[in-house]
Order: sequence, then C-alpha cells, then structure tokens
Amino acid sequence: MAQINMNKNYGITITKHLFVILSSAIMCLILADPGYSAIYGLRDAQGNFFPKVTVSLGKKEVVISKIDPQEKFKSFALVINKKNTNLIKNISQVSVEWLNAENKGGKPAPFSGPTYDSAKLRLEEPMIRSVTLKLIDKSGKNVFVTKSFPDLFSIQIDEKTLIPSETGPEADSPVKFGSGRDVSLNLDKTSISFDESNIKKGEIINLDNRSGLDQVVGIELPEKYLLYYQIVRKPEQTKVPRESWDKFNIASDSGIFVVLIPESDPTQLAALNGKEVLIRVYQGDRIRETLRVPIRTPSDVGSGFQESVQGGGQVRDISDPKTGAVTDKQASRDVDRASGPSDSKVVPAAVSQQGSGSWQSTMIWIVLILNLMVSLALIGYGAFFLLPRMQVLEDRISKSEMFIHGSREAIREELDQIKDEMFPLRGKQSESE
Repeated sequence: MAQINMNKNYGITITKHLFVILSSAIMCLILADPGYSAIYGLRDAQGNFFPKVTVSLGKKEVVISKIDPQEKFKSFALVINKKNTNLIKNISQVSVEWLNAENKGGKPAPFSGPTYDSAKLRLEEPMIRSVTLKLIDKSGKNVFVTKSFPDLFSIQIDEKTLIPSETGPEADSPVKFGSGRDVSLNLDKTSISFDESNIKKGEIINLDNRSGLDQVVGIELPEKYLLYYQIVRKPEQTKVPRESWDKFNIASDSGIFVVLIPESDPTQLAALNGKEVLIRVYQGDRIRETLRVPIRTPSDVGSGFQESVQGGGQVRDISDPKTGAVTDKQASRDVDRASGPSDSKVVPAAVSQQGSGSWQSTMIWIVLILNLMVSLALIGYGAFFLLPRMQVLEDRISKSEMFIHGSREAIREELDQIKDEMFPLRGKQSESE
C-alpha cells in the first residue's frame, strides 16, 4: 500500500514538472518574438481615415502590404528614423524583397542600393505591380527589435507621410497637442502685441513639432506692414526660403521660430492692428487645421508714440520691400542666433535702435580719419626728427672709424721705425763679440 502511494506521489510530481516545463516553453515562444502590427493610412480634412498599408514587425523582418492590391503607388518611400543609430550603421546588412499578389518575388536586393539616399536616409521606389515589401535583417544584431515601427521607419506615399490608425498600438501616445495624434504642434503664443516696450526689438513666435512624425505647414505673414520678418529652423539655425513659406516640412523633434519687427511709422503700425499670422497644418494636399496668431497695436497711435519710438531718428529698413532679403549682415547673424522661447526678445541690433546705422557709419569715418592723422604724425615725426639724428649718428660713427684707422696706421709706422732702429744695433753688438 505504501509502495502504491509512493508511486502516485511520484507520478503527480513528474506531471507537475512536465506542466511547468511545457508552460515555460510556450511562454518563451510567445516572448521570443513580441511582434507588431498596425494599419497605416491618410486622414482627410474632415478627419476621415483612409487605410493604405498594413505593417507587421518581427524580430528579423518587416512586412508592409497594400490594403488594396490594385492600388498603384507612383512613389513609395521608407525613411529611417535618424535617432536609430543601430539601424543606420547596419543598413547595408538589410535586404529588400518586392512580392507580387501571388507572394512571389525576385532576388532580394540590399536596402542601401541605387534607390537609397544616404544623406536623407530614404529609400524610394514605385510600388505599382508589387503588393508586399519585405525587409530582412541579415546583420545578426537585431536591428528590428524596437518598441514600435516608428522607431525604425516612417512611410511616405506620393510625398505624403502615412499615420497609424487610431485603433493601432500607438493610440495611447501621450503627445497630443491638437485634434488627432498626427497633429502635435506646440505654439508658444496665442497673440502678439507691439507697443513702446518692444517696437524696436520685435517679437518671436516659436512653433515646435513634438508629434514624432514630420509635419507640413504653411505660414502667411502681413509682410506689407513689417520692417523685418524671417522664418528660421531650429536647431540648425537655417532660414526657410521665402518661396517655400506656403508649404514646407518641419521634421520630428525640431521646430521653427518666426521673427517679426513692425514698421515704426504710425500709419503702418495702426494698419497692422488686427492682422494675423496664419499657420496652416497640412494633411497631404488638404489643410487639416489653421492656427491664428492675431496682432495688436496701440489704438491711440499719435505723435507722442512716434517720437518715443524713433527717438528723433529715421528708421533704416534692412530688408528688400519686394523679396524681404536681408541687406544688413549683422541683422542676419543676430536673427540666426535666436533659438527658442528664451530668445523670444532677441532681434537684430541694427534694427533695435532706430537711426543707429547712420551714427555708427559716422563713428567709423571718424575713427578712420583719426587713424590716418596719427599715421601722418608718426611719419612726419620720423622725417623731421629721427632722420637728422640718424644722420648725425652716422657722421659720428664715420669719424670714429677714420680716427681708429688713422691711429692704427700711426701705431704701425711707429712699430716699423722702432724695429728698424733695433735691428742695426743688434748687428753691431754681434760684430763686437
């Protein structure tokens, strides 16, 4: 009986161990490849989502497939996340395979092939007949092991960046500044005012992209009534060309700042009151949202305000009224050094003090004239005082050399005479002996 109980206990123990081992094996298989899947598409101005592709992320491969196999993408691009240094360093070990509707494809090609732009970290090809794109990691360094697909790539179709569906795994993203997770622009000012305190140094509007995806915006300024205006990218401090202001890209985790300095003329300043800075956020070719920053100026603009602004001087316009091109290099450098909210009061020194340009020019001419006068005085001093003294010194040196030469010759003659007198006397002594 005891033997039977022992066998039962032994069997139960073995069963428990087998159950634990089997459960562990199943968990390891589950955790070995966590996987990622999402639907990416475009959203129109009304907020309607149009799915375009499905994305599946595994440990060793990424699979991107069309929702509609018949749809043709004239331009399909994958842009590497610039923060993913591991993927960038090993991108030559990633292969690309295009598959048709029957899941058949050609020979895998390297990701870093002819269609890859290493400067932009961008692979672009048409996706017309192909239905699926498969990326395979051959590096052995697990370059695809990340939290989510945006840590690796962003997808663009016909120059439009796709976003994941709200029902996807990224719906819980905490970065939501606008209506929808794809609009995450942080604007530091809801309005700006110009008065005696800032009429000379202007105002700066900061716009930051914290969405994790590139954003396309367009900015419209009331240029007619502004003395100086510029749009500068952060953090690289490069100017956005004026011809691109209607529509340009703001990269993820970067931003821009807009510099505005008004005209001090009372009429133009009054006309600026009520104008707006318009910031249009695009979703593809459509405007998803328009941000407005109204401009306010003093309602009672009079001669007193004019005198306090100009200080009795004339305002010097540093920009071309047609193109707005900066003509004052110092102003351009000062504007480029502004970088964010902490610099929102930094403006060009050439504009901050009205009428200072002419005074600086006069000071420069005065300094040049003083330098010329000092140089002429030094030359005159050398010509009238130093040259005669140098001549006298040369004469004295010449006389000293002549005296030394004469003394040397006299000594030599005297030695020769003494020698001549001593040799005959020595000859006479030897004869007497």
